[in-house]
Amino acid sequence: MNKKWFLYVNALSSLGSRMNLIACSALIFTFEHSAYWLTAFFVARQLGGMLFSPLAGILADRMDRRRTMIASDMGAGLAILAIAFYPTPYVLIAAAFLNGMLYTLFHISFQASLPQIFGSEQLLQINGLKVRLESLVGIMGFMLGGWLTDHSGYTMVIALDAASFLFSAWILTKLCWEEKGNTALATSSDADIRGKAANGFRVTLRYLRETPVLLTISLLAFPVSLSTSAYNYGLPFLADQLRGSDATLHGLMWTAMSVGGLIGSYVAARLRVKLVNGMLATYAVFSVGIVGAFAANHAVSVLLLLVFAGLFSGAAQVYESTLLQQAQNDLRGKVMGVQGLLSRSGYFAGFLMAPFLAGAFTLFGMLVFAQLMFVAGLVGFCLYLVFSLQK
Repeated sequence: MNKKWFLYVNALSSLGSRMNLIACSALIFTFEHSAYWLTAFFVARQLGGMLFSPLAGILADRMDRRRTMIASDMGAGLAILAIAFYPTPYVLIAAAFLNGMLYTLFHISFQASLPQIFGSEQLLQINGLKVRLESLVGIMGFMLGGWLTDHSGYTMVIALDAASFLFSAWILTKLCWEEKGNTALATSSDADIRGKAANGFRVTLRYLRETPVLLTISLLAFPVSLSTSAYNYGLPFLADQLRGSDATLHGLMWTAMSVGGLIGSYVAARLRVKLVNGMLATYAVFSVGIVGAFAANHAVSVLLLLVFAGLFSGAAQVYESTLLQQAQNDLRGKVMGVQGLLSRSGYFAGFLMAPFLAGAFTLFGMLVFAQLMFVAGLVGFCLYLVFSLQK
């Protein structure tokens, strides 16, 4: 099969996940104390990913990455299928926790495999294509998920999501690529290589300290996900404020961001900018756009501002993925595991804080607080990079 089928498989999994987010949100709103269960749903997903990220990075470096992705897809499909048969709060939360673990393993293995499959010289273009495909399936997935949930019920959508993961696993069994042996830096001795194998996590932290750009991306993952958790939590409530319990509008909001991401990823892959500068600048503009969307009072204005925010979010994802994939092959999975741990920790903290902040400051106040923390992190890491690269 063509190597790009690898990207299409990832997009297929993303399609099901986006439909599932809308369906599960609609299911949660049928529960008593829905705000509590929505928070538990998001927290469970992030807690599973947070606890599993370091191990997922080690597994991605030590095992066949294709097989880890197949196992992840199969496990996720079965966990989601359980929700369709037993649509209770506890089954939903358990499935969310398990899927947080499995998605982390799949994502790290997928990201770490791209340089091996396509070569480092094509990474910017490949990451641009990856984000465009994810944006396209986001456009279809969120819109279709919202429409099907309103017209056919959440059970149909959840079952389709499970099928997409199982189909993705089957496609991966038909794909193969050369798993190149791990290679150390040219300056590393044999003893150092053995030390890296024996003390992977500690060595990864030392490697990050010696690589300011990768350390910046890893640490920045916490405020980025803290910011993202705020609008993830807030969008269903924003849709509810504008048009009552309208799953279609909620789906259109995510579709709008996906449209922006599609445009942004296309532009980012063609601009000649320094990757780090591009990532930091696009994240900053994204933060402004998402605040504007929550400040708007009309559905059309909200959707247009979400397109704007999504444009810069998509570009930032292209730059961030390309930078992370430049880590050396034998530590790439572990580096992504550290970044994943910090990212999931940010989501975990964000989803725990969001209900309390929304209750204390209103929905818009919660969003602004999260974005201010994000911008403060951006400024701090910009200063760190400037000083560290001058040494």
